[in-house]
Amino acid sequence: MKRVFFDTNILLDFGLGRNGAEDAEKILALGLAGVIEVCAYYLTYANMGFILRHHPKEEIYDLVAQMREDVLVLSTDAAQLDKGLALFANDFEDALQYQCAKANGCDIIITNNGKDYAEFCDLPFMTAKEFLNSL
Repeated sequence: MKRVFFDTNILLDFGLGRNGAEDAEKILALGLAGVIEVCAYYLTYANMGFILRHHPKEEIYDLVAQMREDVLVLSTDAAQLDKGLALFANDFEDALQYQCAKANGCDIIITNNGKDYAEFCDLPFMTAKEFLNSL
């Protein structure tokens, strides 16, 4: 089964109903149907909490809890942190997400900021819309 890694901006699109939310929702539906496995880095949820810190606490917790049910949570260790540091990437968060995806056997990264991943990523990466169009 294909492992699809959602980076932070894709989960935020879905959770906040931003542009791209419908495509993220379609991919999540594929995951719930067992067609693919949708994954995210556990730090994504901390980042979301920080980004959404001005929203009501209940809203943040409800959103994270909902996503927790639908998305496999992945972790890393010091080795992936060291590899992320070694990339010396413009976007450190994306470097860490990439290392998580790679270490956990993900096949593709779904992101809205491919330009950042292009700097260092040897996994395929594309937007949610591009991924759906590729099926």
